[in-house]
Amino acid sequence: MTPLPEHLRQATRARSQKAKKRARTALAELVKADKPVSFTAVARHAGVSTDFLYRNPELRTRIERHRARAGSAPAAPADSPGDSSTSAAVRALSARLARQQRAHREEVARLREALETAQGENLDLRRRLARYEAD
Repeated sequence: MTPLPEHLRQATRARSQKAKKRARTALAELVKADKPVSFTAVARHAGVSTDFLYRNPELRTRIERHRARAGSAPAAPADSPGDSSTSAAVRALSARLARQQRAHREEVARLREALETAQGENLDLRRRLARYEAD
């Protein structure tokens, strides 16, 4: 993989800094307006993803601190199953993985059944061959 040219790295850095600034501003506005602070609320207000907020240690800590002050439930890990703040991509991939696992289990069951049938037929043919050769 070739490294990004410097101008693209700078553009990426600038975009990320702007998103962080929007998130900080959104958090401050939510606190000032005495509205509930959550990753989803900050993400919507700032126009960023919840995944972006969770991956940024500074923003994550600030949001968790304000959320705890408001008396909300303590922060759960972002990757816990059923967590509403888990990114949509993670949820979609988890659902896809579950479907694939179910399909593979069904396929393995069908293949085992077919193998048992084939082994039974093989045993039957060997017995017939043994009787034929004995005569």
